[in-house]
Amino acid sequence: MGVQEDIRSAGTLGFVGSILALLPYVNIIGDILVLMALYKLSRAYGNRAIWRNALYALLSAFIGGLLLIPVIVGVRYIGSLIHMGLSMSSSFGVLGPIIAITIALYVIIVISGFFMRRTYDELGVSSGIANFNKAAKWYWFGALLVIAIVGGVLFIVADIYAILGYNELRR
Repeated sequence: MGVQEDIRSAGTLGFVGSILALLPYVNIIGDILVLMALYKLSRAYGNRAIWRNALYALLSAFIGGLLLIPVIVGVRYIGSLIHMGLSMSSSFGVLGPIIAITIALYVIIVISGFFMRRTYDELGVSSGIANFNKAAKWYWFGALLVIAIVGGVLFIVADIYAILGYNELRR
């Protein structure tokens, strides 16, 4: 298989994976396909930074996911305390750590977004496809603004640009 065929097949993997990543219940499969595409593209273009940054983004997102568990449990705990009619002062003892973990989660999302931006910037430079550079910009803005909820919409915009970029690779 030649380099051009590797790029096309990686483009197909990334295209399908990016679409699946937008859908509930199958998004993990999509993320895996995108990672496979990024690995293949990193090798095809001889640019290790594409894969390295994607791996850092994945690892930081995984750590963020682990931090989300105590936040969810803590919020449910506070909610059950309030529902049972216990005083608010007893629930505020739990609120401090939840706020700290939420801030840590935000920082980790920004770190992951930083590495996603670098991944797609490198891919844009290596492939010459501007849609990857646009995806990089929107992933970064999404990470920064995720705290204001609008970041989730910006992540979708970034995914659409990534889909368009992968589609160009398939040609």
